[in-house]
Amino acid sequence: MMERIDSKEQLDAIVHQAAGNYVAQVARQTTGIVASEVANLPKDQKPSFISVSHFNDYLEEGRRMDAPKELIRHIVVEHEVTFLFGDTGLGKSILAMQMACLMARLGKRVLYVNFELSQQQLAQRYPNYQFPDTFYIANIDYTKMHDVTEQSLILDEIQRLALELDIEVVIIDNFTNLCINSKEGSEAGNIMLQLMSLRMTHNWTMVILAHVPKRKPGDPLTLNDLAGSKILSNIADNVIGLNKSKKDKDMRYIIQLKYRSFPIELDYKNVQELQLTTSDNWLHFEYGDYDEERAHLPRSRDEKAELERDIVRELKEPNGLAYRQIADKLGTSLGTVQRTAKSYGLNRKVEKSCKSEETQQTNKSDLFSESKNNVQ
Repeated sequence: MMERIDSKEQLDAIVHQAAGNYVAQVARQTTGIVASEVANLPKDQKPSFISVSHFNDYLEEGRRMDAPKELIRHIVVEHEVTFLFGDTGLGKSILAMQMACLMARLGKRVLYVNFELSQQQLAQRYPNYQFPDTFYIANIDYTKMHDVTEQSLILDEIQRLALELDIEVVIIDNFTNLCINSKEGSEAGNIMLQLMSLRMTHNWTMVILAHVPKRKPGDPLTLNDLAGSKILSNIADNVIGLNKSKKDKDMRYIIQLKYRSFPIELDYKNVQELQLTTSDNWLHFEYGDYDEERAHLPRSRDEKAELERDIVRELKEPNGLAYRQIADKLGTSLGTVQRTAKSYGLNRKVEKSCKSEETQQTNKSDLFSESKNNVQ
């Protein structure tokens, strides 16, 4: 019977258990004994897994290595592991597919491992768009999953395909489904550790999508929202959160919760807005403005009452601010100000928006705008 993993606590426990199993398995393969028995060996018989060198030599070798490169600004760094997580239905797959397309256009050979969408669903999502020839998709045939007695066989097959195609970037969509399809739930941790091993062995760039358990809509994103976070966030180089915004039904925001090789620029004081659109005949996100995370989160009842009082006070000011200026000042939407004005009979003439063409063009820039340190 297939074991389902439907809570963060369950996956945390499984990951920790599997991590211990994995260490014991490696120790048995290399020494013929389990890890717990290593401590009882004579000192000269214990296997060495730590290399030692002069620190100056170690630093000098590191200085000769290529500097890290961002393949996707604020999200993906070459040869590193990035976890992209968020609630179901927010568009993680859309964003991941978009990033895969961009990296392929930058000359990378990309393999997208698809556990989420059917062939028909993908065709409906991208009816006319032509993707680069270096973009490959690997689909899991669920009708044959019962023939797989060990979950590692799936990863072996992914590795075989990636090596045959000379793949440089592997995207897993998603880690949660990969764990759920294990014959044994305890294999979940082994899957995660094997993915990391594959990345290090082949020097791949990896993006792993993950869902989050149910959470309060008004809470900000944290590392604790990533299922299995106690191990996943430690091993991952980068952890990026995707969340919906109260500003618009098609708006999302991303926040960097961990970004190992570059300074964090998208923290809770400065998240990046993304707008879901079908412009240019394909479904994708466009970059928008920056704002504080709290501006995107639903307000509590007390906060809503306080905001309403502030709006009414501004509306009653003689020769006061225009609706949009009030909205900007109070960190709320234009619609909220207009509805409050109507409710209190404080309507005033609505000014027309006159964004400059330059501003509109800037806000329309999307993930296909290359950053300075993108791969050429």
